[in-house]
Amino acid sequence: MDTVAILISKTVLYAVPLLLGALAGMFSERSGIINIALEGIMIVGSLFAGVFLSGAIINSALAENAPQLIVFITMIVSGLAGLIFSLLLAFAAIKLKANQVISGTALNIFAPAFSVLLIYALTYTGNSKIPFPDLINLNAEAFGIDSTNIADWVNTLLFKNLYLTTILSIVILIIAFTVLYKTKFGLRLRACGEHPQAADSVGINVIKMRYTGVAISGFLAGIGGFAFAMANGSVHQSDVLGYGFLALAVMIFGNWKPFRILFAALFFSFFKTIAVLASTISFLPTFGLIKVENLYKMLPYILTLVVLAFTSKKSRAPKAEGIPYDPGKR
Repeated sequence: MDTVAILISKTVLYAVPLLLGALAGMFSERSGIINIALEGIMIVGSLFAGVFLSGAIINSALAENAPQLIVFITMIVSGLAGLIFSLLLAFAAIKLKANQVISGTALNIFAPAFSVLLIYALTYTGNSKIPFPDLINLNAEAFGIDSTNIADWVNTLLFKNLYLTTILSIVILIIAFTVLYKTKFGLRLRACGEHPQAADSVGINVIKMRYTGVAISGFLAGIGGFAFAMANGSVHQSDVLGYGFLALAVMIFGNWKPFRILFAALFFSFFKTIAVLASTISFLPTFGLIKVENLYKMLPYILTLVVLAFTSKKSRAPKAEGIPYDPGKR
C-alpha cells in the first residue's frame, strides 16, 4: 500500500510541470503561434525562481512566518520571467514574421547558456546549479488535520509531495478551461488561431491577441519551470530534462484541450515516476544485467514517440498555427 501511495503521490508531483507547460503551449498555439521555446522558457522560469529564493528575502521573518507566501511570490517571479522571455518569440514570430520553429529553437539553445552565464556572474563559480532553500510542503497540519490520526499511507498519498504549486495548477487548469471556452476573450483567441482574417474582419485585433496568447504561454511555462525544479530535488540546474518538449507532446496528445491535457500529463508522469522509483519497486522486471534505472528512464521519451506516432494523425491543431498573419490575405 505504501508503494502504491508513493507512486500516485510522485505521479501527481511530476505531472504539475507537464500540465503547466502543456497549458502554456495550448494558449500560444490557440492564438496561432507555435511555441517550441517551452523548454527554454521553463529553464528561465526555474532560473529566476532560484535567484529569487537564494536572495536575502528568504532569510527574513516573512519566510519563517509565511513560507507559503514565499512559494506564491516565487511562482509570480518565475511566471513574469517566463513571460518576458517569451516576448522574444512573440516579437520574432509576429513583428518580424520569422519562422516560428527556428525562433523557438534558438531560444531553447540560448536559455541554458544564459542560465549558466548569469549564475557565474552572480556567484563567480563554475557551478551551473542554484539549490533552493527548504520549501515547506502542505502537510496535514496545514489543513487542520492531526497527522497522528491518519494512516501512514494516507499521509504519504495526500501530503508527502503536496506543494502549493500542485493546488494552484488545478486552479489554473479550471481558469484556463473557463477562459478558453466560456469568455469572449477565449473565443477571440481561438478565432485568431483558426482563421485570423475572419477574426480581423469582425474587428478583432489579431496582432494583440497573438501577443497576449504568447505572453500567457510564457507566464505559465515560467511557473512550470519552478514546479519542475521543486519536483526534481528543489534545485535549478540550467536544464529541465526535455520537459518542455514532453509538454508539447502532452499538448498534442491532449488535442489542445485543457482536461485532456490533464490526463495526458498524468499518463506521461506515471512513467516518469516508474523511472525514478524503478530500483525500489520490487514487482518490476530487472532485465538481467541491464541497469534497470537507465532502462526505465527511457520510458517517458520512448512513449512520447510511440503515442505521437499513433495519435498525431487524429490530432486537430489550430489551422492557422505557424502561419504569420498577413492582413491582406483572404
